[in-house]
Formats: sequence, C-alpha cells, structure tokens
Amino acid sequence: MASTKSEIVGIIDSELVKDAVLTDMEMSYQNFARSEFDKLECLVRQFIVPALGSDQNPVAKDIYRHLEQIRIFSGNFCWRYRYIGASHDAKEVRHA
Repeated sequence: MASTKSEIVGIIDSELVKDAVLTDMEMSYQNFARSEFDKLECLVRQFIVPALGSDQNPVAKDIYRHLEQIRIFSGNFCWRYRYIGASHDAKEVRHA
C-alpha cells in the first residue's frame, strides 16, 4: 500500500490519548444536559421554526443541522453510560 508523505507525517505527528473518564457525578451532569437539550429542542421546534415560516427555511435547516450534530458528536450526552449518572442521583435516596 503506497502512502503519501502527508499520511506518514500524520501518523508520526499523532499521539495516543487515554480514554476520558467521567465520575458518576459528571455523568449525572450529562444526563441533566441531555434533558435540558431536549427541552430546548422542543422550544425551537414549537416556536422558533414556525416563526421562521417553515422547516424548509434555510435558517431552520441550519438550526436542525446543528441540533443533530450536537446529539451525534456528544454521543447524545454519553447516552450509553446514562445509568452511571442515574446511580449517582439514586445514592442519595435513603432506604427504609
């Protein structure tokens, strides 16, 4: 397989990074952020986009694209690990 000089430089200049580690509290914050984002998205869809005329308006399309990118690139606020945050919230509950 032939490599270009830029591909080789990219490999040489790269560095391995460790996995990010979130505490249960930080994951709880991600859960809260996801919930707040859902509320914001609902407001945008109910009030902002209709005020722009329709979802075919270029600005509305741009807004939808940004909303989608936030979900995609945040991993939907670490959705896969949401139960870790939920366990943090639940640990303050006293059992009878």
